[in-house]
Amino acid sequence: MLPKRGFTNKRHKAEILSLNVGTIQDFIDMGRLSIDNNNSDGIPAWNMKDLLDAGMFTASSVKHGIKLLAKGKEKLTTPFKLEISRASETAIDAVEAIGGEVTTVHYNRLALRALLKPHKFALPTGGNEDDEGGYGFDEVLPNRNNSKTPRALPKFARPPPKWQPYYTNWKNRGYLSVQAQMRKLLSERPELEDTFTKALEEGAKKK
Repeated sequence: MLPKRGFTNKRHKAEILSLNVGTIQDFIDMGRLSIDNNNSDGIPAWNMKDLLDAGMFTASSVKHGIKLLAKGKEKLTTPFKLEISRASETAIDAVEAIGGEVTTVHYNRLALRALLKPHKFALPTGGNEDDEGGYGFDEVLPNRNNSKTPRALPKFARPPPKWQPYYTNWKNRGYLSVQAQMRKLLSERPELEDTFTKALEEGAKKK
């Protein structure tokens, strides 16, 4: 009798694609995901672009990111490092139990498109690569097909206030958490590990 009226947030709902850890292990076993890498620890590191190249999904199907789920965790045997939009606690525990790492990283629509389709981004002729205002550029990519127009990726955006608690929480392995940033720093500069260890031990003694 009475019409339904009012505000709905359905049109702004973020559609997250699901990915199970068991599926990743299946693609490793099939040889679709390469485990060859140049990392000092010998553990392959992947992001969502690598999963796309392996044929797990199409670029058009990823609207707002991918969430890692724990289905098939009993099949996991290969350790890996993965950067992904979101991850369940069970999936994180399953990956870390075999010596892997999970880092959740926020990608807005522009950053996600730059990650999955980097060839779509090009600087106009005579563009200023050092411009820091507006949509500046963080990384200049090599030319494609000997093109004279350099390609560049836009600056990486911070998560909005709504999602900052998620990506600053170590429980979610958020990339903005102190522990995740320290882990990244130590992986890039392992010579600092002894310094950090001594500092932590001295701090514990003072307490």
